[in-house]
Amino acid sequence: MKESPEFIGRHYDGDEKKDLRETLRRWSDEALKPIEGEVEKKQEEAKIIETINFLIKKELQSLGIEDYEPIPLEKVHLLPSKIFKEKFPEFDGQAFFLSTSDVVYMNKDQAESKARIFSRLLHELIHRASTNKFYADKDKKDGGIYDARLGYHIRSPWKKLERENRLLGFNELMTDYTVYKILLKNQQGLENDFGITKEDIQGSIYTYMHYGPILESIINKIAEDKGISTQEVFIDLERGLFQPSILVLKDVERSFEAGALKILSYLETLVKSEDNEHLEEMIKKFFTETDKNRRQRLKSEIEEFIAKSTKST
Repeated sequence: MKESPEFIGRHYDGDEKKDLRETLRRWSDEALKPIEGEVEKKQEEAKIIETINFLIKKELQSLGIEDYEPIPLEKVHLLPSKIFKEKFPEFDGQAFFLSTSDVVYMNKDQAESKARIFSRLLHELIHRASTNKFYADKDKKDGGIYDARLGYHIRSPWKKLERENRLLGFNELMTDYTVYKILLKNQQGLENDFGITKEDIQGSIYTYMHYGPILESIINKIAEDKGISTQEVFIDLERGLFQPSILVLKDVERSFEAGALKILSYLETLVKSEDNEHLEEMIKKFFTETDKNRRQRLKSEIEEFIAKSTKST
């Protein structure tokens, strides 16, 4: 937990900020306690967490960022599937980072290999290392705190309800690509220490890589428009996960015209999985389309589909 977490979205006086930060510290301390029935970490699992801490710190330093606080082993809870589902019945995934308590929970039974355990924990701890800002509902005395920004994911329903989950899918995609980059850069050491091979790293150990063509189209177009390498564009986008400013996203609008970020924000926002899959294909077409007029028509079609899908739920 950062020493002075930032609160945004409205005015907070000094006493309120002090109380809110104390609440977050209390929740963070509570997250250190073991959960009844959780899996006791083996020596190798403890080494995986320690290695991930080291690799994230090294990656941040390569981006010119020195501020990284390793997560304590006690704040990574490996849970049997039954307990995970009982504790988080509304969560469909296999692991998540809870920013308000600075803790990671993982369904251990659903991680079938060391490569999967490593990539999944690395993904969640990259979320933890990302820029995090909070919002507190002034009408709730305790418990009304949530993350208003985590990496590229921005939640600001105090403005408009439809701004609840901007860039959620893009944030997950950038996190998965950063996972892949870190694993690939350190492949030999991971094979020596954990038996994680290059084939493992190239395999199906990620969750959001199916969105990859969208990111690749964005990177290629920005690189072409700015006259720089695709690697430079990716590094700029990766750095944006961890920095207060995300002005780098203006490059998306410059290359794909106004409204492109709004289209990108729609990823992972619909309730039905089949709707998200159809939306994904539409967004892929939008970012691969080179003709401006056809892209504008696709933009209108996407917004119509969003309105229809949202209304039906």
